[in-house]
Amino acid sequence: MSRSEQKLPPFTVLIEWENAIDVEDEWTARAMVAFQTELERCRDLLSERPKVMYLYNANAVREDTILNVIDRVAPKLRELADLELVPTPGLTYYQLKNFGAQRAQTDIVIMLDSDAGPQPGWLPGLLKPFADQEIEAVGGFTVLGYEDLLSRTMALIWIFNLASEREITVQRKKIHANNCAMRTEFFRSNPFPELPAFKKQCGIWLRDIDRRGVRWTRTADAMTVHAPHPGFKFLAWRAWTAGMDRDFQAYFSGTHSRLGRLGYAFRMWGKKSWRATRRIITKHTEVDLPTWQVPAALLIAYGFYTVWLGGELWSALRRSFTPPTNFHKTAQQ
Repeated sequence: MSRSEQKLPPFTVLIEWENAIDVEDEWTARAMVAFQTELERCRDLLSERPKVMYLYNANAVREDTILNVIDRVAPKLRELADLELVPTPGLTYYQLKNFGAQRAQTDIVIMLDSDAGPQPGWLPGLLKPFADQEIEAVGGFTVLGYEDLLSRTMALIWIFNLASEREITVQRKKIHANNCAMRTEFFRSNPFPELPAFKKQCGIWLRDIDRRGVRWTRTADAMTVHAPHPGFKFLAWRAWTAGMDRDFQAYFSGTHSRLGRLGYAFRMWGKKSWRATRRIITKHTEVDLPTWQVPAALLIAYGFYTVWLGGELWSALRRSFTPPTNFHKTAQQ
C-alpha cells in the first residue's frame, strides 16, 4: 500500500462543552491534553488539516472560559487544527452534536466528549473503517476513568466495559455519542432524535438505523478514557435520571402498560444488582480496588441501583409517553 493510500480522510471533530461544566476540571484538562497528543501523534497520517469545533451553550459558559482552558493545557491545538468555538442558544448534549454536524464541511464528523481522553491509536482506529464505502457510522471503545472508591466502583458497574474487555465491547450493539464517527451527509439526514429522555438518544438512534439495514461497525482500536462521575450527589442525580430513561426505553420497547413498566423496573433492578455484585467480586483487581473495599463498593452499587429503581418507578407511575415515530427530523438550526 502506498503512503498516500494510508492517509486518513478529512474530518471535523465535534466536542461539546456540556460535560466539562459538570466534571472535575482536572478530567477536562486530561481529556484535552490527550486529544492534542493524539493529533500530534497522527500528524503524518493526515490528508489535510483537521477541523475542531467546540460547541457550547452560551447561556451556561463563556467563550473565554473555554479559550483559557485551551491556552493553559493544550496550546498546540491551534497549531494542529483549525479551531472554532461555536456558541449556541441553550442547546444541550445531543442537540449540540446535531448542530455541529449541520455546520461541518468535511465528509466525516467525529464526536468526542469534552471529558473523554483519546488513547494512542484512537484517530486511525475510528477512521479506517470508512475505507469500506458502505460503512456510515463507527463506534469507538469508551472506558470509565477511576481514582478512588466511588469511581472504581462505577468503572466496574457502569454501561462501559473495562479496558480488558475489548472482544466483549466490539460484540455489543452500541454506539456511544461520546466517541464515534459518522459520514456527515448520512448523519445530517439521520440526526439524534428529540426524545423525552436524558441519555437514550444514541441507543434508540442506533436501533433505528440498524433496523433499516444501515451498515455500521464498532471498533476497540479507538479507545477513550471518560471522566468519572463527580461525587455522590451527582451520582444520585445520574441514577435517578437513568431510571427515568430506562422507563422510557421500556415503553419504547413495547411495554406500554403502567403495570408492565413497573414489572420491567423490578426485573431490571434485579438484573443490574446481580451484574454489579458479580463484577465487583470477580473483577475488582482490574480497577485497583482493594479486596477490603469490596463490601463498601457493593453498598455503593446497591444504593445506586436502588435510586435508579426509584426514578424508574416514579416515571412508570407519573409519566405518559407517545411512541416516537419520526427519527429523521431536521437537526435544530
